[in-house]
Amino acid sequence: MIKLHYISIFILAFATACSVSKEAGSLRSEARKERKIAEQMAIRKAIESRQYVMKMDKIIPINGRMMEIVPRNNFIIVNGEIVSVSLAYLGPSFGTRKITGINFNGRTGKYIMKSDEIKGLYNIQIEALTKNNDKFDIYITLGTNGYCSASINNPYIQSVSYEGIVVPLSAFKPPAVRPGRGI
Repeated sequence: MIKLHYISIFILAFATACSVSKEAGSLRSEARKERKIAEQMAIRKAIESRQYVMKMDKIIPINGRMMEIVPRNNFIIVNGEIVSVSLAYLGPSFGTRKITGINFNGRTGKYIMKSDEIKGLYNIQIEALTKNNDKFDIYITLGTNGYCSASINNPYIQSVSYEGIVVPLSAFKPPAVRPGRGI
């Protein structure tokens, strides 16, 4: 009789522990879902208010062979009417000096944004104008899930594409300034 009592207590304790464990897992899963939705809403708000950063970690030259970018402090910042770009460059240069990076601060001449609410995607075309009157055409695809891709065109470089993540400008911590030869 005492053994049966201990077995009953053990079964009850085991069932309760399993139930609590299942509820805790469910709560963690629910918290993850809520955090993901909040992150997506923050990205959507940042894109629509033109306050976002694209942190690029892959470069795709015209030959199509994707490569990791090291170091990883390559970015495109859109801050209202201001566009700041600091990206590695692989490809031929069409000028008097070799170009190894695309580095500039400019203003948006044109900013065309189209959104696909169902897919959570934004397609953006930016015409960036520098103080030296250089023009860069930037074609961007941003996803509210954090994915982004961009391609940049300019008369001095061959078109090049990048992939990375998009984050709200308020969450971006800029890297240290690095010397380099860019346009």
